[in-house]
Amino acid sequence: MARLFLAGGSGFIGSAFTRQALAVGHSVQALCRTERSAAAVRALGAQPIMGDLLEPGAWQSQAAQAEIVLHFAQPQTFGGRIGRARALRYQADRQIMDRNLLSPLQGSAVQRIIYVSGTSYYGQQDLPPKDESAKPNPRGWGPYIVKALQQLEAFRAAGLPIITVFPASVYGAGSWYADILASLKAGKTQLTLAHRDPTLATVHVEDCARAILHLLTCAPIGERYIICDDRPPKYSEILAQSAQALNVPLRTRAVPLWLGRIIAGPVITDAYDAHLSNARLRSTGFRFQFPTIEQGIPDAVRTWLAAQNHR
Repeated sequence: MARLFLAGGSGFIGSAFTRQALAVGHSVQALCRTERSAAAVRALGAQPIMGDLLEPGAWQSQAAQAEIVLHFAQPQTFGGRIGRARALRYQADRQIMDRNLLSPLQGSAVQRIIYVSGTSYYGQQDLPPKDESAKPNPRGWGPYIVKALQQLEAFRAAGLPIITVFPASVYGAGSWYADILASLKAGKTQLTLAHRDPTLATVHVEDCARAILHLLTCAPIGERYIICDDRPPKYSEILAQSAQALNVPLRTRAVPLWLGRIIAGPVITDAYDAHLSNARLRSTGFRFQFPTIEQGIPDAVRTWLAAQNHR
């Protein structure tokens, strides 16, 4: 078992990974910016290391002593209106966070670095489903992670043992999907885009964490992996499956693109079709517990409802 250092270990994907990594015997240190995050990490059974990815600090030497470093952290990408100014702040902050984490690892004994990006980098991909070799067509948040990935290539060229994973839209009892569930449960009307029902690549948070844990030992250095379900659903299917699992009526209202941009911002309303393949991940022997939303959404809803009942 290995010594792991996690950036973003208390976050949505990171906390699911931390729980699973501890269950199989890894030791986990997780970088925490606040005492609240540190308490969450302790509750999982991991060791919090106080620090901020946006600021150099003593935490960097802790990262350099790990055997494997995993980078889940990123500036928040959901909640509220997302305009260009906020997206550009995200772009700049992400590059700073990456440099602060990766620079101290040069010349260290770190054996592997798992860098978590996102499939918005691949953006619009038509049928048949495309794999990691597809030409990127960044959409949504995608254009704002390009510079971080270019910077990552420089670190890779300098010799860092980086493996890059591209999770699809990760759903579960947290993050953006919890906002949708809360809105549905409250009986609110869900806004959709008129004349546009995008196809989303998705993955259950537990499968995403399991896939990354699986890749710790079997992924070649320098490889890329898309983490997505077997079948990408339409956005309307996600809403319908979620309402059904909650046993609530689904109310939708289609709005024109210009109004959607005013309400949610141009980044969120940059709808695109993401037909992506998980064939490379499956070729490593990984198997999904929730290969489609038909299996995954009922589980996510049960977990979310249980958490609400314990508040």
